[in-house]
Amino acid sequence: MKKYKRLPNWKKWKSKLAKIRGRDESEKFLVRVQARYDEALTQARHYENKALRHHFEDNILPAVAAYSVLLMDEMDKENALPILDQLLESMIESERRMYRFWGRFPFFFDMLRLMLKPIMKAQYPEKWNVEWLDLGDNVVGLNCHSCFYLEVLTEYGFPELTSHFCRLDDLLAAEAAPSIRFERTQTLARGGTICDFRYARVKFK
Repeated sequence: MKKYKRLPNWKKWKSKLAKIRGRDESEKFLVRVQARYDEALTQARHYENKALRHHFEDNILPAVAAYSVLLMDEMDKENALPILDQLLESMIESERRMYRFWGRFPFFFDMLRLMLKPIMKAQYPEKWNVEWLDLGDNVVGLNCHSCFYLEVLTEYGFPELTSHFCRLDDLLAAEAAPSIRFERTQTLARGGTICDFRYARVKFK
């Protein structure tokens, strides 16, 4: 039997929702999301891989729980998804600050080039089927041929949520714009055959 756990990012979500629904309503909403999360967690498979377990329990299931409750409130997808976007954005606030800080320095591209492969290997294991490309000294390129988020969210009946997680990549990369140009022409979640990531060096004037 799985243990119950506190809904990840409870405080961040409560703060964000308080601005949308008010403090009391945000608390009531999160109590319902917590209950939905607990239910989903007790019924879900267990992932031995630590990285997959993190993605599943800390990112995917909370989004599924929150989105489910929003739809239960008789909200259509058009109105529910912008609220979910704000909740997902709150989850990457610290990472955005980090990218914003390091993006000011011209050597950030070299840091990324050095660190991206081991980070991807640790945090995005075989479920993403990553292909690394040799594109020279000024571009880091990789293709993902599968996506754990799309696979799981499709199983839960919410494949449309995957592209909203893709959006977080765009937001993070935008913070590093002074030193890195991020390009992605397609993603699996948006109907592409791969997710093609390209990080190019921006030369400072």
